[in-house]
Amino acid sequence: MDELRNGIKVWRSKKTWPQDFHNTFYEHDLAVARSDGLFNDQWRNRFYPTLRDWVATRLKSSAFLTERARERFPALSERWAIAVAPHLDKDIAGLEWRQIAPFPLLVVEIKPLKVPKPVFTAKFCHFLAPQIFPVIDTEAMGSPFSTYGEYFEAARSEWLETNAAIQDRIIALLTDEVGAPLFSGFAMKSKLIEICIIGRYR
Repeated sequence: MDELRNGIKVWRSKKTWPQDFHNTFYEHDLAVARSDGLFNDQWRNRFYPTLRDWVATRLKSSAFLTERARERFPALSERWAIAVAPHLDKDIAGLEWRQIAPFPLLVVEIKPLKVPKPVFTAKFCHFLAPQIFPVIDTEAMGSPFSTYGEYFEAARSEWLETNAAIQDRIIALLTDEVGAPLFSGFAMKSKLIEICIIGRYR
């Protein structure tokens, strides 16, 4: 509870961060970014601006990332169909890394880095299935994870190891803090994990 309250305080201090904790973003903006399992140029043209706005593309040009993505369009569609699409009715608590790993392990190839970091993969996957893939932001949360797999497993453990009564309390607190009717697709567990880690780190 203390971590969540502190994370909310940090969030509120960031004037450029949406004060509804992305409730509106999940309802409206991500409707444009969805792929429905089809990865092609039409999808890329809708999706790329969101990646850019979330500073996931820095250090690499649009042309570079587009070419890398195009080379993987067929494989992205195949892996989505196998590893993600069957689980879209679940969230991070109900899935193990091995079940969904094939998709993010391909996404990481789109933006190769000399020093591996999970941020690009986290944001890319989060925009497509926010309830399954928690996001990570190095500035707000630190950078203790070199791969997205490490972060996913750590984030999932954070939730599963939290007492059920506390889970209910933090859900209620964040729901109240959103300050508007909660969108049915709001990524509650992913967002709570993110904010609590922010609160702990900051």
